[in-house]
Amino acid sequence: MKTLRFSGVSEANLLSEDKVARTVWRLALPTMTASVVQSANSFLDRIFVGRLGADALAAVGVGSQLVFLTMALAMAVSTGATAIVARMVGANDRQSLREAARQALGIALVLGTVFTALGYLLLPQIIRWYGLEAGADAKARQFLMLALLGAPASFVMMGLSGTFRGLGDTRSPMYASIVATIVHIVGDYLLIFGKFGFPRLGIQGAGIAMALSLWAGASMLWLQLWFGSRRELATPAFPVLAWWKRILRIGLPASARTFIYSTSSVMFTGVLAATAAGTAAVAALPIGLTAESIAFMPGFAFAIAASALVGQALGAKNERLAERFGWTAAWQSCVVMTTMAVVFYVFAEQFAGLFTTDPQVKALAVAYLRINALTEPLLAFGMTLAGALQGAGDSLKAMLATLLTQWVVRVPLAYLLAFGLGWDAHGAWWAMALSSGFSGLLMMALFKHGGWKKVKV
Repeated sequence: MKTLRFSGVSEANLLSEDKVARTVWRLALPTMTASVVQSANSFLDRIFVGRLGADALAAVGVGSQLVFLTMALAMAVSTGATAIVARMVGANDRQSLREAARQALGIALVLGTVFTALGYLLLPQIIRWYGLEAGADAKARQFLMLALLGAPASFVMMGLSGTFRGLGDTRSPMYASIVATIVHIVGDYLLIFGKFGFPRLGIQGAGIAMALSLWAGASMLWLQLWFGSRRELATPAFPVLAWWKRILRIGLPASARTFIYSTSSVMFTGVLAATAAGTAAVAALPIGLTAESIAFMPGFAFAIAASALVGQALGAKNERLAERFGWTAAWQSCVVMTTMAVVFYVFAEQFAGLFTTDPQVKALAVAYLRINALTEPLLAFGMTLAGALQGAGDSLKAMLATLLTQWVVRVPLAYLLAFGLGWDAHGAWWAMALSSGFSGLLMMALFKHGGWKKVKV
């Protein structure tokens, strides 16, 4: 049995040979909880902002896309920190672990500050690109001028979360998500509507609440380091070029995966809009994506667990255990996501009916749910094993696989099936399902090949 030797900094007993399945669940469950909390946060935020009218909703919608961009960039620090910290934990290299964690925090602060400065500098042009009407344009500026104050905190929060996960601790990021959500929702209620003596700030209140929530989450993570047994990791180090290269070499491909998904989604939506179903198909897409986002929660959670555990096992020079962690996480993810897919397949009409009464949109949404449910098991393998590859430091292969799946398979296949074979919007749904299945098979082949075991971090 292999266990860690410095449990004061890391989570103990994660590398036990006879508790693999239990260990994966132990790390995945808090991340699933955090995902549910974050979804509730977005849902309640939209409800509060919706009371301010369509202009406010459009403004926050634009703002949310920029927040998503922030998180995608911050993921570079988070993913790199997880892979390197996990490897150092497994190797029982306390000095390198400390340096990696402190460098990640320093890099997060620098990138967050630079991103914020650029955000304010380019804000007028960015908002102009969206072509909003005058009312929504003004509200978007008001919202983002305040929400951007939280951008440095989002980088810090992501960087610290990556460190905690590398240590094998997914509970601390969960607690931070809960605190951030509470601050966000309470802040929305108090500042948007002016409750309990607070000023009624409308859309500006929503921006302040978002910034405060990000700082609350980042502060919660930092305080858990400072007042826990990991104080030595809480002081940011002045970024060193060699560490920038090590962390971002792993992290940037992970960020690029997010941009690949985003850009291919734009092209895929363009294909949908050109079908005979047109607007109805485009309207059905977010209904299906909402359902899939629920199924993605466990997939993301198991990917995080696989990332940390594979990295630690490789650090301990136990390649066999690393492989077991990857496959076990993938199978557990498959079971959970397949169960959810069955539910969405059986109750597709009821779920679609929650969002629309338009018969054409509803029929297309039902088709989306049932067609994509067929390859959900393979998608689970794809998501989880991509996390395992990233934890091993082999994030470039995961990025290239995503590029192949999205741009070479999904978008061209959607066009071919929709127009070449005349399947219209249903052809696009089949392209999604088949490309998801291909992604799973490709990730399985890459993980089975084992090249990730030799990657240096």
